[in-house]
Amino acid sequence: MKGLTERQQEIAQFIENYFDENGYAPSLRDIGNHFGFSPKAAYDHLRALEKKNIIKTADNLPRGMALLKRTTPESGTVIKVPILGTTAAGAPILSDEVFDGFLSVPQDLVGCGDSDQLYALRVRGDSMIEDGINDGDIAIIKKTKWAENGEIVAASIGEDENYGITLKHFYHVGDRYELHPANQSYKVIVSTHCEIHGKLLMIIRQYGR
Repeated sequence: MKGLTERQQEIAQFIENYFDENGYAPSLRDIGNHFGFSPKAAYDHLRALEKKNIIKTADNLPRGMALLKRTTPESGTVIKVPILGTTAAGAPILSDEVFDGFLSVPQDLVGCGDSDQLYALRVRGDSMIEDGINDGDIAIIKKTKWAENGEIVAASIGEDENYGITLKHFYHVGDRYELHPANQSYKVIVSTHCEIHGKLLMIIRQYGR
């Protein structure tokens, strides 16, 4: 992978293979034993990989690590998109941005190799059902603060810091903002203040829920 040293490439490949074979991350001792260096040296290498967005470390992750990007260049490369909570396809839902793991997404589907520009939200409600967006779907969102009229966005309205995030068609009309549903049973949301958190990039549906 471009931007990695030869040693970093080797360690990233080892971590990727370990995940594939075991379903969880290798420990510092596992990495050190494989390459013949100390757990402290392994830790330093992991920090370098994290800075380059190859892995993520956090206490709430299994074994403290998640793989963000695969290093193998062949077709079928996947990226890890963080799931950051729930968005409403109905009335706005209070945003708490709770990290809920990662979703593996084929890079060629999203057309974006930088997982830092993407996040996922679980859809709740049926206000966008006429656009094929159903309750329980996962929305892949590309971060942006701007959108064209008619585009589907993840947005919040009002100036209260405890805003709700909703998935709707965005319109800027004069001095007001309108968030339009795709279900005639719901009303248009109108406000003088609207914050866009990203545009809808794709919907992932998990059958047999």
